[in-house]
Amino acid sequence: DGYAASMVAGDVFNALLNTALEKICMLVAGVKLQTVREEYKKSEMLAKENKALILLVQIKQVQRDVFRLIGSDEEVTIPVEEKLIASNNSVLKTFCFRKAYISFMFRSYDDAKEYVSKFFDCHENAWASLMVTHIYNALYTGLISFWVARKSRDAQCWIARGNESKLTLKRWAESSPWTFENKWYLLEAEESFSHNDYEAAKLFYKHAISSAKFHKFVHEEALAYELAAYFYLELGEMEQSIEYFLAAHERYHEWGAFGKCNSLFEFVKSSFSPASIESDFAVFLPTCIATD
Repeated sequence: DGYAASMVAGDVFNALLNTALEKICMLVAGVKLQTVREEYKKSEMLAKENKALILLVQIKQVQRDVFRLIGSDEEVTIPVEEKLIASNNSVLKTFCFRKAYISFMFRSYDDAKEYVSKFFDCHENAWASLMVTHIYNALYTGLISFWVARKSRDAQCWIARGNESKLTLKRWAESSPWTFENKWYLLEAEESFSHNDYEAAKLFYKHAISSAKFHKFVHEEALAYELAAYFYLELGEMEQSIEYFLAAHERYHEWGAFGKCNSLFEFVKSSFSPASIESDFAVFLPTCIATD
């Protein structure tokens, strides 16, 4: 136990880093969000007790995203955040990534593009990330880059950024398929979609879904289903798209992301005619409204 050993040695800073690593691992691994919420509350209290201001701000930035995914109305106030963003590149990097991530998860294209651009601008001048955070950054900056590439006039720049993330995860997948394979496949799918290679994209979405399921990453299985659903919607294959949106919704619900479930429901309602939505889909979706 790195935290316990560090505390015995009197190294409070290292103890706090071990705690931060443990919590971000829970989020990346797809631990149920209600559990993540409780564990981050403990980390918040520990950081406050030890006056670890920068770590406290970064913890609360993650908490803000967890609350939104869950669908909680609980407020996250970070009084010193603005000051630290202006003076500390590492806090700025975390802020930009978190904003890009949550904008991507709730399909806010303009915000995702703005904040991932700011992330790319500042990340090289910030402190090195913990390895697990780097994994998270590579996956989502890659996914956002391919999304932007399909909508932007500057497509080649964004495809290059997405490709860099894809190759990073491919290298890691060669040494640890369990952790990285599904992430690599999903980036392959999004890149193929960006190049209009639809048959390759279909294959890679299927691989990403099956790999996430086999390796028990329910949150990334949900994400793979969701992105595949948007892909099939773009192709006009409505039945396949609806099937995948339903599968994504079920997995997000299993993860505890009720706020995301509600957002997905609203998107489907606005994108499909009532006649095209099967009754079980229409009945299931509204049942996930979060309650505190």
